[in-house]
Amino acid sequence: MNLGDLLLRLAFLLTLPAGFLLLRDLRGRRSPASADWLLGLHTAALVAAMALLWGLFLAHRFEYAYVAEYSSRALSPALTFAAAWAGQEGSILLWAVLGALVALALLREPGSLSRGATFFAVLGQFALLLLLMVRSPFRTFPFAPPDGQGLNPLLQDPWMVVHPPVLFAGYAVMMAPFALAGAGLVSGAWREWNRSVWPWTLLAVCTLGAGIALGGIWAYKVLGWGGYWGWDPVENASLVPWLVAVALLHGLFIQKTTGALVRTNLLLAMLGWLTVMGGTYLTRSGVLQDFSVHSFADSGLNLPLVLILAASLALAVGLLAWRWRRIESRPTRWTGLSRESALWLGLITVLLFAAMVVFGTTAPLLTALSGRPAGVQPSFYESMSVPLGAIAVVVMAVAPALRWSRQASLGWLVALLPGFVGAVLALAGALVGGVRAPSHLTLISTAGLALGINLWMTVRLFRRGWSYGAGYLGHAGLAVMILGMVMSTALGRTRRLSLPVGEPRQALGYTLTYEGEKIDDRGGHVLAVHVTAKGWSFEARPELLEVPRQGTMRKPAISGRRELYLSPVDVRDEAFEPGVLEPQPAATGAGFAVVDFSTKPLVNLVWIGALVTLLGSILAGVRRAIQVRPGPGVPREAGTPERQEARQPTG
Repeated sequence: MNLGDLLLRLAFLLTLPAGFLLLRDLRGRRSPASADWLLGLHTAALVAAMALLWGLFLAHRFEYAYVAEYSSRALSPALTFAAAWAGQEGSILLWAVLGALVALALLREPGSLSRGATFFAVLGQFALLLLLMVRSPFRTFPFAPPDGQGLNPLLQDPWMVVHPPVLFAGYAVMMAPFALAGAGLVSGAWREWNRSVWPWTLLAVCTLGAGIALGGIWAYKVLGWGGYWGWDPVENASLVPWLVAVALLHGLFIQKTTGALVRTNLLLAMLGWLTVMGGTYLTRSGVLQDFSVHSFADSGLNLPLVLILAASLALAVGLLAWRWRRIESRPTRWTGLSRESALWLGLITVLLFAAMVVFGTTAPLLTALSGRPAGVQPSFYESMSVPLGAIAVVVMAVAPALRWSRQASLGWLVALLPGFVGAVLALAGALVGGVRAPSHLTLISTAGLALGINLWMTVRLFRRGWSYGAGYLGHAGLAVMILGMVMSTALGRTRRLSLPVGEPRQALGYTLTYEGEKIDDRGGHVLAVHVTAKGWSFEARPELLEVPRQGTMRKPAISGRRELYLSPVDVRDEAFEPGVLEPQPAATGAGFAVVDFSTKPLVNLVWIGALVTLLGSILAGVRRAIQVRPGPGVPREAGTPERQEARQPTG
């Protein structure tokens, strides 16, 4: 047994006594200090194992199978470092390290529920370590190969260093709401859990959202299909937990303000972790390997993942069923016109969207029951996301203008005036730009409505302090993202061109000249294309590379300033012109490059909006913006609507 396996087994075994001792906290008694020490040793063992794995990669220790499979001597130090989480085993180890840090943070957090919640976090650690017992990253060969197989070319990008750790941090944080809900149900302290779970839920929204955004940027800049989201099962596996976390965040807002939705929020906290584990099963068990370009093949983890998912589901259902009738909660006022009913509608819309994504992702498994497995097309998701997205954006626009109780007059419409201005400006800009599709115009106008009212609320509340309008700033950023998504889709244009060497071609207001190709050290074809417009030029260097078992990789060339996207398609000796049946020889005899040339107007708004949304979420977390005093007859975590309305000014 090598040192790495020894550290993993030590970490695995330490979860057993640590969990046993932490059971005392669930029963209302303080666990001994040895529980803290055991969890600390568990974390130290995992950190040491991760550091050791990094050391093996950087030292090119190819006698370790995992190192040989995912690295080579040709990789840069940064990519060699990041290759440690390129495969199943290393990414699970990274997740376990981050999960251990979350468990330690829970253990040291003040409050009556945090230590009891750590017991459930330790159960999560037990599950992750069980996977590493089945599939260890420290397996060895009987001999050391002279070099490794290298990292998949699709992963040889600087985003590989950043995106996976942020995403797995989000997965690790999703355990905290589950653990706190479990502790609240066992101890009967569901009135108090809101205060503890709020910052963890916000952190999950931030980290998972940042990981998803980074993944979108990575896909846009590395995969030459021209987009940043392809509804791949691996993408959906991160989107669904994020949507559940967003729904929980707004449910906690309602609970803290009015005392409603206690049961719903406990259910959502449990559901968040279940969707993480469900997505893990779908993408790591091999069941969707024929329907995803990112998911892992079966490596022996199918049965352990099924058992972990089943045990998590049984635990959640059992705890909720045990306490369900005893949970006190004020009925939700979901009818009528109020901020509470608007937020409730938004919460339901987000959950419906999540359910739609789950259905589409699991379609291959459902259709397999008939003997003919088939996945859904992206058009399925797009047809559902447009109406649900429009409803969610309208709620995001209207809710800030409403009071928590019923509206006494139509004065709330006056509060929407900045939103109406934003909607008119966005709609006018879209029409002038050439947008005509009713679905696009609907989303653009509603996003403008949301942007206008949320920007107005942000500026108004920022006058009281730098973080008072943080939540509205996050919503404004989300509206900007939606505008960027819709406008770039509606106004974008694409032309497929066959470019002879040295012969300029005109397309979409630009002149493209193919200047030849060169073969790089990976065997890829790097095309030299000179793109010009009046007073401006761009040296594009897209690349075509054959990737074993995955086909041709098309790395685009992107001009962020002009929002241009040049994706290579083929390099050939004869031209292919649309509508021409016979190949045409090149005038120079030097061959042709076939490219897809696209304009992506306002696509940069997607990245800007994501950054603003993250900034608003961080500011909201710093201040823990939801702070109300309990009123008479209302659960401790909630103030009366009358008091809250004095603290929540409308437009």
